[in-house]
Amino acid sequence: APVRLPKEVIDYDVEHIKNLGVKLVLNKEANIDDVKDYDAVFIGTGLWGENLPKIEGVNLTNSFSAVKFLKSFRTSDKDMVKSKKVVVIGGGDVAIDCAVTAKIYGASDVKIVYRRTLEEAPGLMREFQHALMQGISITTGMAPIAVRGVQKVESVEFEGLNNKSDKMVLSTDVVVFATGQVSELTPDNKCVICSNLNEKGLIKTTNGHITEKYFAAGDVVHGAKTVVEAVKAGKEASASIMNFLKKN
Repeated sequence: APVRLPKEVIDYDVEHIKNLGVKLVLNKEANIDDVKDYDAVFIGTGLWGENLPKIEGVNLTNSFSAVKFLKSFRTSDKDMVKSKKVVVIGGGDVAIDCAVTAKIYGASDVKIVYRRTLEEAPGLMREFQHALMQGISITTGMAPIAVRGVQKVESVEFEGLNNKSDKMVLSTDVVVFATGQVSELTPDNKCVICSNLNEKGLIKTTNGHITEKYFAAGDVVHGAKTVVEAVKAGKEASASIMNFLKKN
């Protein structure tokens, strides 16, 4: 999220990597044949797959997954939420990132709605407190059952998780589903990487090593974690790569 990891910090790190002599190939989908001549291959593709609820209206205009929502502030219109009402659905740190980002970029009203209690939420309590200090409201115990609107989002309907008779309708211009991210990898016995996936589509590794000359780390191995944890896992995988290259 831009509020969590400013673009200036990323740009600085990228320039540092380039100055070390690393060649970047962008806007290209890589496959095994592209890397067959390298001595070691590292995969750090993250989790870009959407995990949207199977409810009516999730594909309306201005209905976003968390990844697409946060990505849009780096790649497109920075005023997409200016003076608009935003509802964020979810109880993790990513949900809070989406809500705070919307608030910072000028949304007139931002609400977080989570289906369980705050005590059960995976997000850190201090992050929720930060959201409240930003003027973001938090409603718990309500699950989305439909997104309504003619072509674009106009409202979201909820029902109580423990009492189905409880109903709530929030009018909004934008809805963001921060309901988890999934791997885009699928099992494939012909692929040395995709033949080593667990039931969640994550790559199975030992200290960052998959098999043969292939290594991986980050969310695509451990699931959705923080940047700090991804960097730590990347360093461990790089140590495994160095040991592998010394032996070969």
